[in-house]
Amino acid sequence: MKTIYLQVLGEVWVSFQYTNISELEEEFAQRGIEVGDGCELGDGCKLGDYCNLGYDCKLGDYCKLGDGCKLGDYCNLGDYCNLGYGCELGECCELGDDCKLGDYCNLGYGCELGKGCKLGNGCKVPKSLFISASQHSVSYWGYDAIQIGCKKYTISEWQKHSREIGKAEGYSEEQIDEYGFYIDLIAKLHGRWNIKQK
Repeated sequence: MKTIYLQVLGEVWVSFQYTNISELEEEFAQRGIEVGDGCELGDGCKLGDYCNLGYDCKLGDYCKLGDGCKLGDYCNLGDYCNLGYGCELGECCELGDDCKLGDYCNLGYGCELGKGCKLGNGCKVPKSLFISASQHSVSYWGYDAIQIGCKKYTISEWQKHSREIGKAEGYSEEQIDEYGFYIDLIAKLHGRWNIKQK
């Protein structure tokens, strides 16, 4: 038996017990909530009014979706994720545990956010890439910049100076080569996606 929380009168969260999602069809319909086939909801999730979950979405335990959230097919949210009002996630997005998105965030197809990521209100991420690498994570958010750990430079700056930066950060030669591969991969994707720097 699982518990889900739905709003009553648009304000108060009320718990509902269920074994199969189909048992909640009437409650969902009253609130304009649509849940695609094959979806799995973790225990203690909260779904705001007018949420729309595509096929085969998976929500971890205690996720909260604000009113009007839309998740594309095959999205996967870790435990304790919190999405503000009107957030939209493209197909195949993956959010790690404890991710928080502000109101009206928009993530494109296949976005991946690691554990504990936070995005503010109105954030738009059309194409992105997140790599959990050997030393520091690598982030690319669709414009001409790459962030590795706490350092953020343009793609061309990384390509020119990655060896020096890696040595200064105490990376081994193998790690410098590893990160060089990631930088070159992102450069190719950036060129292919034709995203203009804002």
